Amino acid sequence: MQAGYGPLTPGTSHLLAITAPDPHGGPAWGMRVFATKRGVGCMQVGRLLDDRLGALGRDGAFNDDGHFHEVPAGGAIRFSACSALDGKGRIFNNTILSNQPASAWSGFGSCVPSSATPAEKAPELGDPAEPRGLAPERPHPVRICPQADERNLYYGLLGPEAASITYTSGARHRTVPTVGAEGAYLIVTQAPSHQLYSGAAGGTSNVVPVHGPITAIHYRDGRTCHLTSRSWIGGTSACTPSLRVPVGYLPVKAPTAAQVSTPIHARAVRNRRGEREIVVSFVSRVPITEYRSEYSLKLDESELHGRASAPYRADAGANVAAGQTVSARIKRHGPHGGSVPAGVYRGTVTLIAATGPALYEGPGTAYLHVGDFSVRVP
Repeated sequence: MQAGYGPLTPGTSHLLAITAPDPHGGPAWGMRVFATKRGVGCMQVGRLLDDRLGALGRDGAFNDDGHFHEVPAGGAIRFSACSALDGKGRIFNNTILSNQPASAWSGFGSCVPSSATPAEKAPELGDPAEPRGLAPERPHPVRICPQADERNLYYGLLGPEAASITYTSGARHRTVPTVGAEGAYLIVTQAPSHQLYSGAAGGTSNVVPVHGPITAIHYRDGRTCHLTSRSWIGGTSACTPSLRVPVGYLPVKAPTAAQVSTPIHARAVRNRRGEREIVVSFVSRVPITEYRSEYSLKLDESELHGRASAPYRADAGANVAAGQTVSARIKRHGPHGGSVPAGVYRGTVTLIAATGPALYEGPGTAYLHVGDFSVRVP
């Protein structure tokens, strides 16, 4: 069964024809894209050498060997920013990463900035390169990145209709063309010392370039999206004029409520410990083959009063075939478990289907009522 983002789709991984110089020299930065078999498209940014994307042996990475290390698609170079593919299989996504090591490595040994949290600065336990069971796990000190070795990364894909972007650089405004049919851009700067850390695998990712130096997107038909500090596709502040989806984005069609409606069955059972639980099940009338769509199960909160809990998603993050039975268990709330208390429990099953770039519950998401259930626990 395919689950999560799913496996890499063969033939989709390739470098884009875009580079950005590093503020302190050395190999330029580049960008790669790839897609998965569950409708997800991802961008990766790293150091570039001889048309290979990877990381440098510095800043604690690769024992500071000073060499270039190629990293495959999905490997531990900086933050694979992923979004749902549009109706033509294209990626629309924009990412900001702050205080990233110049090595471009996010795996074991990578340094962390001085502004990282105490937990992020805590010693790492063991080395993934050591075979398990052959060497005892031991703490390894975490290196603090020198300020000169911290970078801010701004990169994204704005689609084929985007012609250029305008961004601030110091006190100046610069307008540069996007690259290729993907509408790509890549900006790498020195991270200032006063900046807060965005996290080793975090940062921000959105369908427009928010909270960064980009102030406008210029499209080929003459339109311009003027970004604000509160920009968000689907909101009135996203662009001027307002855009619900990026220019050129083809939404994915969601099924109708009539197509997904099906009877929901609920019954009280006992688990292996003899405790009462509730099993909710139904037959899916539609296939789910992409990460953007999942079933959601919710109990009527007015009747719970802390007595039980249910998984928010049923069979979350996995493919479901049409005609397949989907099930979820409602269990006793609390750390000690126990039987679900006697009473009547009511709930609803919904199919959440994202039709826009967001992978889950973003603007353009459809919430389709599948059915209701009621069960009495004796």
